[in-house]
Amino acid sequence: MGSCQFHGLVVILFLVSSLAAPLRLLAGDSYDEILAGAKKEAKVVVSGPNYDPDDVAALERGFKKKFGFAAQVVSDPGHVRELPARVAGGAKYDVINGSGITASQVDELVGLQKVDWSVFPDEVFPGIMENYANRSRPGIPCLLYYRFSWAFIYNTEMLSEKDLPGNLEDLTDPKWKNRFIVSNLAVPLGMMSLQWNYEEGKKRMVDLARRLKANNPIVASGGSPGATAKVVAGEAPIATAAFTAVIGYMNKGAPIALWPFTKPEVGAKMAVQPGLNQSICAVKTAPYPNMSKLFTAWLSTGLPEEVGVNRGHLRPFREGDNSIVAKFYRKHGITKKQFLTHLTEEQEKQRKDVYTAASKIYAGLAK
Repeated sequence: MGSCQFHGLVVILFLVSSLAAPLRLLAGDSYDEILAGAKKEAKVVVSGPNYDPDDVAALERGFKKKFGFAAQVVSDPGHVRELPARVAGGAKYDVINGSGITASQVDELVGLQKVDWSVFPDEVFPGIMENYANRSRPGIPCLLYYRFSWAFIYNTEMLSEKDLPGNLEDLTDPKWKNRFIVSNLAVPLGMMSLQWNYEEGKKRMVDLARRLKANNPIVASGGSPGATAKVVAGEAPIATAAFTAVIGYMNKGAPIALWPFTKPEVGAKMAVQPGLNQSICAVKTAPYPNMSKLFTAWLSTGLPEEVGVNRGHLRPFREGDNSIVAKFYRKHGITKKQFLTHLTEEQEKQRKDVYTAASKIYAGLAK
């Protein structure tokens, strides 16, 4: 081999090895370096989780207990749906939480930090790589933050368990005419459509939306919070809603309770619990980049129970999780295989298309 050929081969091998290098070499820091940098920064700005002042205090206590140094937590109280608009307007965050759609929008605007989460030791951040695998969209460099799901909520002064439906199909029965509430955002139907391919799932769930609408439900604006408020007020005895809209009322003693989907929808193989994986992400333009990475890893794997326990915000199938959702699932024998959410961008599109079509039917904008 000639000298030029030899040097050319060396160059090629170097380039190949560089491309194959672990992400942490490309991104830079080891865990010890991130930890040291975070200690110097000692501040983090978060948006999406909507932490109240008590939550912020609990996070600051939990963080100091975990890592041995104090850090200030600044929480933006704005709703996660408006997060991309705030970022576009110049707002700066270290950590954001949201669906795959929200995270991707922020990624397009300012970028999300590509972190090699494997540098965070599993003994300190239990299950972190599993949480990376379960993030809400494959193309984002984020971690699973929590899972939440939809269920029936009912007014305990108007119904008892023996009266409750087992699935949405049951609400098409004439006995429920004028006696149930649907949210103007038909998210459960979008999720449930994922039991089939796009065409069949959309056909089945849009048809179900038409038959539910024909039974004259009350259509609540404001999504799950709007539907929950109407059940609490006694406008109708039952609705479907996300756990996160219900827990606060339950804690205040409102006469409402949760009930799972106990029967398969027509044509389905099992009774599924429609839900969403929410991700937490480190932002590329973070004012405090080391705290951004450390705080993201910590919230994904060790959110203090006093913050998460009553919100249904943790991983309800993780051993030792005592959140409301986990206890509810255990009580009713619901397992991880019954939790239904989108796992690909194609499924995410199907979910959105179906719930958009069903929502238009509920609103009287389509038939």
